[in-house]
Order: sequence, then C-alpha cells, then structure tokens
Amino acid sequence: MMHLSKGLSAMQIRFGSLYSFIGHEKTLYIFCIFTEQRKTITFEADIVSLAINSKHCLVLLANGQLQKYDPLEERLSCLNFLGIELDSIKATKGSITHLACGECITVACTSTNAIYNIPNLTTTLPKHVRIRKVVAGFEHCLLLTTNGDVYSWGGGLRGQLGNGEIVAVNDRPCVVNGLAGVKVIDIAADGWHSAAVSAFGDLYTWGWNNQGQLGLQDPQHRERVVSLPQLVSFSGEEDLMVEKVHCGIGHTVVEVVGVDRKKQVWCAGWNLETRFTYSQTSLSANFGGFRKLDGPVQGEAEQLEVGAGSYQVYFLQRDQN
Repeated sequence: MMHLSKGLSAMQIRFGSLYSFIGHEKTLYIFCIFTEQRKTITFEADIVSLAINSKHCLVLLANGQLQKYDPLEERLSCLNFLGIELDSIKATKGSITHLACGECITVACTSTNAIYNIPNLTTTLPKHVRIRKVVAGFEHCLLLTTNGDVYSWGGGLRGQLGNGEIVAVNDRPCVVNGLAGVKVIDIAADGWHSAAVSAFGDLYTWGWNNQGQLGLQDPQHRERVVSLPQLVSFSGEEDLMVEKVHCGIGHTVVEVVGVDRKKQVWCAGWNLETRFTYSQTSLSANFGGFRKLDGPVQGEAEQLEVGAGSYQVYFLQRDQN
C-alpha cells in the first residue's frame, strides 16, 4: 500500500512485471521490483499519461511530446510519428489524447480520432465518436466511447475480442456486438482477457479463463476460452453494483458498492490475498468466482484508490494532512 499527502492528486501509477513507474508533475520515478534500483527522470513539461509493458514505458507530456523509456538500457527517446502518412497540407495531425501498451500492440489515439499501432496509422474513427478510454492486453485493445460503445481489435485467438469468434488478428476496431444495447462506463484488459462495467453496475468479462480471472463460476467456463461477454454474478451478494474494473494478467479487480453505499473491493483469479500476509509468494489459480478482498489498510482512510498491475493489486491511501 502507498501513502500520499492530500495535495498529490495528479499522479500516474503503473505496475509492470519487472518495473513500476510513478509520474508526478515533471518527474518520472522508476522502481525495479526485484532489486533496490531506483531512478528518476525530469522532463521539461508535466506528465499527462503513462502506458507500459514489460519492455518500455511511454510518457505523454503536456507539451504534446511522447517519450519512450527503456529501463533495461536506461535509454530515453522521443517518438515522432503523427502526420507522417498525410499527403495534404490541409490535413491536421492532431495531438495524442490516449495511450495503451500491450506486449504486441502499442496504441495511441489522437484528437482527430486517428488510431495508431505506433508508428503506423490503423484507422480513423468517425467524427461523431468521442473516445473515453483505451486499454490493452498482451495482443488486443479495447476502446470505450463517451456513448458507452466498446470497440475491440488486435489478436483474438483466446476470445479476448469478445465477438464470438476465434481469430488470429483483426486489424480494424469493431464494435463488440455482445455488448449491444449495454451502455458501458468502464473497461479493462490485460493478458488475454477483457472486462466491462455497465451503467447499471453490471460486470461483463470474456477471453481466456485459465486462472479464473473472468470470475465465472459455471464449470463449463473453467480453463476455457470465452469468446462472448458474460454477465458476472457475485455469490451471496445480489445487491452489489460495480463502479470500476481493473485487470492484471491473471486477475480481475472490481470496485463495488452495496446497499449501504460503502465501497468494497472484490477480486477473481490469482490468490493475491496471500501476498498481503507474505504467506505465499507464488500465484495460484482460483476458479471460485469473485471474492471480497480486504486490503492492508489500518484505520479509516479519507480516500482509498485501487488499481491493478500485471501481478498486483495496489491500494493508494491519501493522508488527511
């Protein structure tokens, strides 16, 4: 668990398999998970967004620059790819608004609705579409619009695209038809699975359920590929409403509220609880569905934020002072 003072609000936190990154104002903090190695990089503008995979970290700055940092080689480079495909001086290249990194796909979306698998332009969405969020798994991406529609593209051999088909790759973003008629307010992806939260507080998951990360209790879904979004139930808790979802490689974490409006955290897949008590360092599958996750929080926190990394779930507590 991390403690932050109340004033530190604009902070980006990303946990990878080997390195963790924290961006605050103009400074990027790099931590190696397995050693005591620490490093800081100061940029000329504030950090707006971070996106990571096991090989690098993308840093979007307030001045529009996109920097790529390789922690193994300790090398920083600037990525300039916007507009290289334009053949008209009247066209506009826009600015980057959203980032997402997978192991085999790195996506940037722009203010002109252009979608890049960096550095190549994939497609441009219609002008009426407004992008709200973009996330990535190992090989696939999900995009959420302000209207609540979800698009998917990339690798789909493990059903992670959610369109009922097992395909090697789909290069173009397509609406996830299995969520037709459902207004979605949040999405998440990692590894080979995906998740979405509806405006009514329902959770849908799909993809590879090899670790129980889909939270589906029906035995037919155990260690199977699920290629269509499935509505998730919470055992013994019919009145829970899901507000946010986060994905790691083998786990899914949701923030929910009950009838008393108190916030709870539930988790499916890997047994992350054993890491809090240091009773077990390895991660094991769990096909028992979602279970309540009690974080390592002592006393009442003024504000508790939750997130997930590749192999982790983290709790961010903001001190009152």
